[in-house]
Amino acid sequence: MRFLLGLIVGCALTIVAAYTIDNRASVVGVDATNTRPMVNWDIVSQNWQQFSDRVRGEWRRLSSS
Repeated sequence: MRFLLGLIVGCALTIVAAYTIDNRASVVGVDATNTRPMVNWDIVSQNWQQFSDRVRGEWRRLSSS
Protein backbone atom coordinates (compact mmCIF):
# COMPACT_ATOMS: atom_id res chain seq x y z
CA MET A 1 0.00 0.00 0.00
CA ARG A 2 2.85 2.40 0.79
CA PHE A 3 4.43 1.67 -2.57
CA LEU A 4 1.22 2.49 -4.42
CA LEU A 5 0.73 5.70 -2.45
CA GLY A 6 4.35 6.69 -3.10
CA LEU A 7 3.92 6.02 -6.80
CA ILE A 8 0.81 8.19 -6.99
CA VAL A 9 2.38 11.02 -4.99
CA GLY A 10 5.55 10.85 -7.09
CA CYS A 11 3.61 11.11 -10.35
CA ALA A 12 1.58 14.01 -9.02
CA LEU A 13 4.71 15.86 -7.89
CA THR A 14 6.34 15.34 -11.28
CA ILE A 15 3.33 16.75 -13.12
CA VAL A 16 3.04 19.72 -10.76
CA ALA A 17 6.76 20.48 -11.09
CA ALA A 18 6.63 20.36 -14.91
CA TYR A 19 3.56 22.59 -14.97
CA THR A 20 5.17 25.08 -12.58
CA ILE A 21 8.40 25.26 -14.58
CA ASP A 22 6.48 25.70 -17.84
CA ASN A 23 4.42 28.57 -16.47
CA ARG A 24 7.20 30.29 -14.51
CA ALA A 25 8.63 32.00 -17.60
CA SER A 26 5.44 33.97 -18.23
CA VAL A 27 5.20 35.06 -14.60
CA VAL A 28 8.84 36.15 -14.35
CA GLY A 29 8.72 37.87 -17.73
CA VAL A 30 11.40 35.82 -19.46
CA ASP A 31 11.46 36.14 -23.23
CA ALA A 32 9.06 33.44 -24.38
CA THR A 33 10.77 33.00 -27.75
CA ASN A 34 13.90 31.57 -26.12
CA THR A 35 12.15 29.20 -23.72
CA ARG A 36 10.28 26.12 -24.86
CA PRO A 37 7.74 24.45 -22.59
CA MET A 38 8.66 21.05 -21.21
CA VAL A 39 5.17 19.72 -21.86
CA ASN A 40 2.59 20.56 -24.51
CA TRP A 41 -0.40 20.76 -22.18
CA ASP A 42 -2.92 20.81 -25.03
CA ILE A 43 -1.72 17.38 -26.16
CA VAL A 44 -1.67 16.09 -22.57
CA SER A 45 -5.26 17.27 -22.10
CA GLN A 46 -6.36 15.64 -25.36
CA ASN A 47 -4.65 12.34 -24.51
CA TRP A 48 -6.15 12.35 -20.99
CA GLN A 49 -9.63 12.96 -22.42
CA GLN A 50 -9.24 10.07 -24.89
CA PHE A 51 -7.96 7.76 -22.14
CA SER A 52 -10.78 8.64 -19.72
CA ASP A 53 -13.41 8.22 -22.46
CA ARG A 54 -11.99 4.80 -23.33
CA VAL A 55 -11.98 3.72 -19.66
CA ARG A 56 -15.56 4.91 -19.18
CA GLY A 57 -16.67 3.05 -22.30
CA GLU A 58 -14.99 -0.16 -21.17
CA TRP A 59 -16.49 0.18 -17.69
CA ARG A 60 -19.97 0.62 -19.15
CA ARG A 61 -19.42 -2.38 -21.41
CA LEU A 62 -18.24 -4.55 -18.50
CA SER A 63 -20.92 -3.42 -16.07
CA SER A 64 -23.79 -3.95 -18.55
CA SER A 65 -22.83 -7.59 -19.22
